[in-house]
Amino acid sequence: MVNTIFFIALGIAIFLLGLLFLTSSLKIISKHKVKTLIEKYTGNIYLSIFIGFILAIMMQSSSMITIVAVSMADAGLLNLYSAAGIIMGANIGTTIAVQLYAFDLYSAVPYLIFLGSILRFQKQKTFKFIGNILLGFGIIFAGLKIIDIAVSPLRNFSAIKNFVTMTENPFYGIATGIVMALIMQSSTFCIAMLQVLANVKIMPVYNAIYIVYGLNIGTCSEALLISIATNKEGKKIAIFNVLFNLIGTIVFLPLTHYYYKFLKFITPGNVSLQISNSHMFFNIASTLLVLPIMKYLFYFIEIMFENGSK
Repeated sequence: MVNTIFFIALGIAIFLLGLLFLTSSLKIISKHKVKTLIEKYTGNIYLSIFIGFILAIMMQSSSMITIVAVSMADAGLLNLYSAAGIIMGANIGTTIAVQLYAFDLYSAVPYLIFLGSILRFQKQKTFKFIGNILLGFGIIFAGLKIIDIAVSPLRNFSAIKNFVTMTENPFYGIATGIVMALIMQSSTFCIAMLQVLANVKIMPVYNAIYIVYGLNIGTCSEALLISIATNKEGKKIAIFNVLFNLIGTIVFLPLTHYYYKFLKFITPGNVSLQISNSHMFFNIASTLLVLPIMKYLFYFIEIMFENGSK
């Protein structure tokens, strides 16, 4: 058991190191430039969604983009309407990276790390950039493989079986996702862990879907906490982020059985892809659900703050 815990911890550490390499190379734009982009392209809601999507891919963090939006609102540079599209696009953008983790690329790890290491130490910025990305992905997949091997024996522990069975209950599944997001503050890492657990037949995809709902809600926590120290507009943006994910969860919850069947139908035999797709389609569908009712949602948030100030 001690060896299992050690190697799981080692795999997690290696995964996070790879994620650090990847995100440091993808963060090719500064926070100042992010603010400039948000200011410039938030007039049109659909363009705002696209900008949020691109920024999330580049920064690998929807939480960071939401925090930037909240801080800009506090400075009087952004309002709720302008930020809404950015937030929805960012939620979709963070689902892209985990799609790659669903494929068996472990055999490519030595080549990714070797080539990435060489390119990383080149003087030319383009080579450095490509090297960091290759090295990041190589280290991430190495970490996932270590976790994959280490967690296999856990299938035999009754406590693990009981916990997994418990997550079949929507309440416990969603609560698990929220707690995971609060602890790790990274939906990317949490989804990758669910993929590993599904691959070794510990976590059923059906249970993982409930956890994915919780992850989306839990990742709102950082922006929500920061908004406490901001003005009303900053708080409204943070509340919108929570409501956006809550609406998606409320709509999807009674349809989970059919959603699971849909995921199995489009990606049969690949449990990792089913989990990453559950995350991606959830955020896309949530955006499509919220778009037609945005003005009512804004009105509801305004009423919340009017009543709260009385």
